[in-house]
Amino acid sequence: MKSYQQYCSVARALDVVGDRWVLLIVRELLALGPSRYSDLKRGLPGIASNLLADRLKMMEAEGLLERYDAPPPVGTGLYRLTPRGRELQDVLQALARWGLERMHTGAADDDAVRPQWSALFAGFELPPHVAPQTEVVVGIETGGETVHAILRHGTFEIRRGAAPDADITLSGEATLVGAVLSGRLTPEQAADLGLRIAGAPSLLTDLLRSRAAHPPPRSGAMS
Repeated sequence: MKSYQQYCSVARALDVVGDRWVLLIVRELLALGPSRYSDLKRGLPGIASNLLADRLKMMEAEGLLERYDAPPPVGTGLYRLTPRGRELQDVLQALARWGLERMHTGAADDDAVRPQWSALFAGFELPPHVAPQTEVVVGIETGGETVHAILRHGTFEIRRGAAPDADITLSGEATLVGAVLSGRLTPEQAADLGLRIAGAPSLLTDLLRSRAAHPPPRSGAMS
């Protein structure tokens, strides 16, 4: 592992997470929980197999993740974040918000699309606005794959596959799914542009309105 050789907490953090792919590996494990090597490879299109293996080894040595043998019927090695690794959720959440400005142009023809990336943004942004003791299940179908996010007050989880009991399911282009989940388009506006919506859009609309009324604090330079 290369080091900036600077006695600074920012530099020391970047010594660990500044290498290409590291934070995206964290993203996948935050989104889908314990994952097989093949799951991570699929969720990181473009990464070479040997590079993924090197990054996982380094992250394990740094205490960000651990590998364990899953019990039957899975019967294979799984990777999961350690508590230290999960502390990076706030970093990913801040990057997701900051990077939203670069999403407005939509996906390029050669951009990969995975539904868990949209679901993770929903998991970052919407749980504070879910009423206590309730949950909202949002299905997302895009890029030929399906996941569903289970949103509870202050927490979330994302699971692979469709949820038959989803409160709302968004199906279509990733640009439209993301526009709805970020609040740039209402479900109704996105539907007019071709997004397919099943279930009760009003539940999602209420969450988005609450988020708009109580936006997350923004960091910035002191004046």
